[in-house]
Amino acid sequence: MKQTRYISLYMAGMCALIAGFGKTVYAETEVTLNDFYRPFKLSEITPKNMQSWPYYRYTSMNWDDYGLFGTVHIMRAKNPANVTVTDTPFDIEQELREGWSFVESLTSTQTKGFIVMRDNVILGEFYDNGFTTDQTQLLQSSSKTFAGIIASKLIDEGKLDPNKSIDSYLADFSGSAIGTATVQHVLDMQAGLLPATDYHVPGGEAFVFEIEQGLKPGDPTGHRKAVINAKTQNAPGEVYTYNDKNTDLLAMLAEGVTGQHFNKLLSNLFEDFGATSDGSIALTADGTASPSYGISCTLRDYGLFHQWIAQGKAPKSFYDSIQNLDKDLLGKSEIGKTLIAALGTPVVYGSQGWYFPEHNIIYTAGSYGQYGFSNLDTGISIAFMQDWEDNAVGAKLVEMVDRALFVFDQLGAK
Repeated sequence: MKQTRYISLYMAGMCALIAGFGKTVYAETEVTLNDFYRPFKLSEITPKNMQSWPYYRYTSMNWDDYGLFGTVHIMRAKNPANVTVTDTPFDIEQELREGWSFVESLTSTQTKGFIVMRDNVILGEFYDNGFTTDQTQLLQSSSKTFAGIIASKLIDEGKLDPNKSIDSYLADFSGSAIGTATVQHVLDMQAGLLPATDYHVPGGEAFVFEIEQGLKPGDPTGHRKAVINAKTQNAPGEVYTYNDKNTDLLAMLAEGVTGQHFNKLLSNLFEDFGATSDGSIALTADGTASPSYGISCTLRDYGLFHQWIAQGKAPKSFYDSIQNLDKDLLGKSEIGKTLIAALGTPVVYGSQGWYFPEHNIIYTAGSYGQYGFSNLDTGISIAFMQDWEDNAVGAKLVEMVDRALFVFDQLGAK
């Protein structure tokens, strides 16, 4: 069976490709599988270490207890999807490639959850690292696509105009650099902001903003204030630069034009795709939601979300945007050029989501290995929840996407 490799350089501090799966370097500290499997007491977990091995495998599925400013509820659907499990599940013991089984691939990337769905039927499912079907996992930047879809829904409803500026909706953004960007610029990470990849660098753009989001300890000065005062290096629409402030601004816009709290808008979205369990979203220093990283949900609901996208049920403007190669600027960025050279195929970013046009697959990407895939040709969704040792680990990322394509190839014709 022919397999295609992808490297999804999703800008959350992309590392160089690493040979092997047991070791990498982050924050100037070498980590090994011994660190991941080391036993620990919950009393050892602190705000400084809660996103590192071995603690993250626990805190990531108990984020309601560890987000420094708390979380707020997202309600399950009043009419949840009727999810069933196939009698002939995907065989995780089968060979992925010579001498390497599918389940070995899963454990090599610290996969705690893997699911395949089509038409509300679970075609394959796997749990590890203490994870269970009724637990939630922090989605990290995969949360961004939820925000992009909510904004797209408001565009379809005529409540947001993608071509209007931010300051035309939010008066306190008047005079700010980001206030001149359009809604579409913000959706596409083209607002001209500084690139935010310095999560591990004290004083860095991303590092400081994570204090406002409740991801790191520190002295916050105001979440909304930080977005208003966001520094730019280009005019809107000139470059693609990944920055969490774009996404959190989408929540502010959505609340501004609807008069509803963002968790209520998320509950409406959970209704749309038939979520079977409650979720949550992390709060900021201001007590408002942070969809750039902060949504937690169960693996099954993450699979349902991607199935809903795969079935073409997301807002029309979302598909129009993410599949529009003409406006995409990712390929013109340095990392984008590296990505395309490595893959030999275009990768598009739009409306807070990612797209492989040659395979017609939309995907979400989150730190530490939270990835979901929607195959628009078959309606099949695949989701992985993982516990990587860093925001992005190149070799594990390649391994994961190989697995997804392997599953799509096997099930697509059935």
